[in-house]
Amino acid sequence: MKLDELRGDSRFSFAAGFLVGATIMARRAAAIEALSVDQVDDDIRIEHRSYVVSSIMQAAAAVESEVAEVAMHGPGHHLGSDRIDADARDYLQPLADVIDDQNPALERYALVLHLLRKAAFDRGGQPWQDAALVMRLRNEVVHYKSKWGAEMTQAKLWRSLQALRHPKPPFTEDATNFFPQRCLSAACAAWAAATSVAFYDRLSIASPLEGYRHRLQL
Repeated sequence: MKLDELRGDSRFSFAAGFLVGATIMARRAAAIEALSVDQVDDDIRIEHRSYVVSSIMQAAAAVESEVAEVAMHGPGHHLGSDRIDADARDYLQPLADVIDDQNPALERYALVLHLLRKAAFDRGGQPWQDAALVMRLRNEVVHYKSKWGAEMTQAKLWRSLQALRHPKPPFTEDATNFFPQRCLSAACAAWAAATSVAFYDRLSIASPLEGYRHRLQL
């Protein structure tokens, strides 16, 4: 074969980058909340909310993106071809489409752990409960429907988020609706990012976050 006929191929993994991005956005939201209230105009409020929403969405996307790669390429795929758990990969690959059909995303991880005979999540404990809440919050943001405050106070999602007692942005009035004004805070963003990290750390398979720990500090 001639040298100019050689071809290579590569692929990209989002999970660690999404979580680093979620952490960065949470920090930026916190920096705005550290400003004095009279420094925060409408543009800065929009910037702040954008950081929080971005953090939530990337934290959720990190969880969703990795499980498909584990099913298709095997645990340890992010470490290079010589570090992949080949036996697990060969077992999971024929089932990748079945795994991908599971909804919500956390169920895909539950199925992968079951198939690999790894320790299961405690669905009534952490980090499962908070991870499920992050995914629901992300879905609410993506598919947001404007409702009156009285309607929203009855929703289980908002009651669950209020129970976390995250401090509201200091430039937000107490009388405003819980979502989005009081809910979308730097503390909420930091919680979303930290929850996804904790979810990865609970998995009994190789984590793509090793090597990024210093960039995931809030």
